[in-house]
Amino acid sequence: MRREIPLFPLNTVLFPGAKLPLHIFEDRYKLMLQQCLEGDWPLGVVLIRKGQEVGGPVEPFDVGTLARIIHVDPLPDGQMKILVRGEQRFRIVELVREEPYPIGRVELLPNRFIAVSPSLTRVANRLSALLYRYIELREIADKLALADMMLPTDIASLCFRIGALLEVPLREKQALLEAEDLNDLLSRELEILDREVRRLQRTAFWHQFLREWVADRALPPERAIWN
Repeated sequence: MRREIPLFPLNTVLFPGAKLPLHIFEDRYKLMLQQCLEGDWPLGVVLIRKGQEVGGPVEPFDVGTLARIIHVDPLPDGQMKILVRGEQRFRIVELVREEPYPIGRVELLPNRFIAVSPSLTRVANRLSALLYRYIELREIADKLALADMMLPTDIASLCFRIGALLEVPLREKQALLEAEDLNDLLSRELEILDREVRRLQRTAFWHQFLREWVADRALPPERAIWN
């Protein structure tokens, strides 16, 4: 299925099911949002491949996510703060126009993958355990809403949740969004989470080592180099 949608190129990757707050201040995107609200249209969030978020043309990656506006907070001078939720992935087939804001003809991509085998379920359970450890090591559990801590039971939705929570380079997140095979997506995320948990564990170990080293020598607080 193909359709034309307004595109919002950003320096972020939006996954299905994830929420994204945005501050709209450019005239072209104020117009885009006004028309989306009037027509109850979704917009397409795409990662910028080349160019800048503010002013001038940009080249987006081909795969992005449809986003539904779920909250609007009007600001002075027509600006607004909005909250969107990712819905379905898409691939840009053609850039229809650039002015007054980008419009793309896209084909929708399935959020579901192949039937899930028992082996995939075991990998997903391992992913869930690693994700909780990753969140603990990043010390962000208290910053997440309880609803966000309840992991989906659907494996594809779980993978998208993990992709949204990972703090890794944007191109790495984009590669996860573009995955067409569930086995590939699971193995990539398992590798990333294992790598990041090991990195965070090393960081936590050395922070603790330095704290104990300083405490043993009774150094004054201003010498604490990790602060």
